[in-house]
Amino acid sequence: MIADIPDSLRDSGAIEVREKLGTISGGDVLDVGTDDGDFIKVLMKTLKDYKSFTGIDISEESLTRARKRLNDGPVNFIVMNAETMTFLENQFDTVCASYSIHHLENIEAVLSEMYRVLKPDGSFIIQEMYSDGEQTTAQQVDMLVHHLDVKVDSLLGIPHFKTLTRRRLRSLVGKLGLSEVEFMESSWSVKCLFCSDAHYCTNPTRADHIDSVLKQIDKVLTRIFGHPSYDEIREEAESLKDRVKTDGSSEASVMYIFGKKK
Repeated sequence: MIADIPDSLRDSGAIEVREKLGTISGGDVLDVGTDDGDFIKVLMKTLKDYKSFTGIDISEESLTRARKRLNDGPVNFIVMNAETMTFLENQFDTVCASYSIHHLENIEAVLSEMYRVLKPDGSFIIQEMYSDGEQTTAQQVDMLVHHLDVKVDSLLGIPHFKTLTRRRLRSLVGKLGLSEVEFMESSWSVKCLFCSDAHYCTNPTRADHIDSVLKQIDKVLTRIFGHPSYDEIREEAESLKDRVKTDGSSEASVMYIFGKKK
């Protein structure tokens, strides 16, 4: 953890989440929708201990990046559809999913599969941004940028959905029948505790960050160029870029859900 933590990060709830993760012996860990392995890196720094990690994702491109980032640890990456995992029942000591719930076409099916492959008394962990609550203006802008990407993905036939509310997240996980369920919230993600740029990131209107977000929006527009809905999306994007220039952008708040398989 960085030595000099900015006050906004210190008071965000991220330290408490990090402490919670530090009580968990991970054992064999499955990360669902691992993307580039970012959450696995976080868990390596925060879990009490662990034996191995398996990351699954439907995108081989994402897993190629993950393998490059985590090429010297006990990690295995596999292309797999999370709705129909090929793992055995009760195979993993810990199962987790980070920022992947809103990408799923059938959330309940994936959560059910996560529960199936988790050992009895194993740890269940979710890290997911949410859309409601007391979000700052900059966080609201971040969600709008995300929702623009969602709209474009949907038009291109790529599964991607709007950020869920806290109530919806609680409801979905509640159906699994986990024990020792605990919900925690933070306005910063846990990984920020280990970032040397944390102080710099407290300013959502810094010039280089705004420039990065504007380029991100332009990249989204490029993906849909020539589509019948392009003009409509471009108008929305230009309006959003004006908001980014005025209000900046900051990552949306995060809900963490912990539980045990009965």
